[in-house]
Amino acid sequence: MNPIKKDLVRYERALNRFFGIPASERKPKDREKLLTTLGVPNPGEFLGMHIPLWHARIDELLDPTSTDMLPISIGHSYVNWVRGAIRSLPKDSRVKVFSSKIKLTGLKKAIIELLGKMKGKKPRDFNIENVQLVEKVHKDTHITVVDDEGNSHDLYISRFGCIGEYIFGGLPEILQLPCQPFQFHVTPQGEEILIKPVEKGINIYLDESLSSEYLLKNWEWITNGVARCDALGDVIGSALRYGHYIGTEGGEVYTIDNIEIFHLDSDDVKIHEPIFDFLPKKIHPKDSRKRKALSARVKKNYTATYEKEFGCIKENWPSIERYLSEMKRYIREYTGEPFELTLSKIKTNLRKKR
Repeated sequence: MNPIKKDLVRYERALNRFFGIPASERKPKDREKLLTTLGVPNPGEFLGMHIPLWHARIDELLDPTSTDMLPISIGHSYVNWVRGAIRSLPKDSRVKVFSSKIKLTGLKKAIIELLGKMKGKKPRDFNIENVQLVEKVHKDTHITVVDDEGNSHDLYISRFGCIGEYIFGGLPEILQLPCQPFQFHVTPQGEEILIKPVEKGINIYLDESLSSEYLLKNWEWITNGVARCDALGDVIGSALRYGHYIGTEGGEVYTIDNIEIFHLDSDDVKIHEPIFDFLPKKIHPKDSRKRKALSARVKKNYTATYEKEFGCIKENWPSIERYLSEMKRYIREYTGEPFELTLSKIKTNLRKKR
């Protein structure tokens, strides 16, 4: 057994002993001993952080039956303190904490399934090389894994909005739209997890490095890609946001973080600036004449592509409806409404002329 796996086995044995002690009987010295085995350099200092219910949160963090690496409510005022404390752990300690979670939660098999989708064949095994907390509301954990062939893969383990992404995730493939592979997983403990690759490409709305020259040269494929995504998003009721669109080196566009869908009522608001307004402003921020001329070209291009994709959605509606019917239980859970009502709203959306 290599030294890394041997060290993990030693930690997992200590972990089992610790969680064999009833929660009410665990003492600070028990936690300090476990943290020492974990490789935390100053366990007493780590235990002494002034964060409410900190010892209980440490137990939640180390719990091998929970995938959560940030044991605190998203809206809690201490979330940044807890995140900072966990980030302060040595890299090897964070890796051991997460590695100890993947067996009992079923994450190991789920990650292997996703790697199979990404590579075309499942690896026999993988090692976790790094674990980081992502500073965004989604509470994602960013992990780097290396498969048995030595290939490195960056993945997100997401615990927020998973059902929405899961429902949406099968739709782009029906329409032959670009999309990322993903793996939806429900742990034996009942946690809903979405595992997905870290996106590769440019964030069309948020990447500040995109120059006016680049956007002027590439606006056509960007507009076409966004229009196709928007057509599907409008039918299904996606709440599109800045940072929603990723452009690839191959000149395709796909959407990420599709956690909010079925916004189908007339008073639902989308927080979104259309691409035909956004691009001309970015390309010609100080020249209103050029901006207006480009805006007309971009909007014409966008409208033509959008209408073509809308027609494609109508043609493929039987397949889309069949897919949505297969997801009936999840859609009902997600919306809190009868499936038939949600489906009726989508059909109404589909009949509307843009």
